[in-house]
Amino acid sequence: MPNKYPKYIVPDEVKSRVKQFMESFLKDNNLTKKGLAQLMQEKLGRSGCRTSLVKKFTKGTFQLSEIMEILDIFDYELKIVPKQPIEASKSGCNDKS
Repeated sequence: MPNKYPKYIVPDEVKSRVKQFMESFLKDNNLTKKGLAQLMQEKLGRSGCRTSLVKKFTKGTFQLSEIMEILDIFDYELKIVPKQPIEASKSGCNDKS
C-alpha cells in the first residue's frame, strides 16, 4: 500500500537557519568544519564523517540528535525556549515586572 502522505521536505528558510546556527557555533568556538569532524571522530568514534559533515553544513540538514552530540562535546545543552517578541507590548514595555 503506497504512502498517502507526501515525504516531508525541509523548507529552505529552516535549512538556512540551521546553517547559520551551526556556522555561528563553530565561529564562537574557534573551530572549522574539518576541526569539528576530527573532534567527532575522536570523541564519538565516527569515522569518515568529514565529507558527510560538510554536506550537512552545505544543505543545512543536520538531525537533532547530531546537533545534540556536537553540543555535548563542548559541554553545552540544548534548551527549547519561547521566542521573545521583537515589538514592544501594548504598554510600550517588554518588561514583565
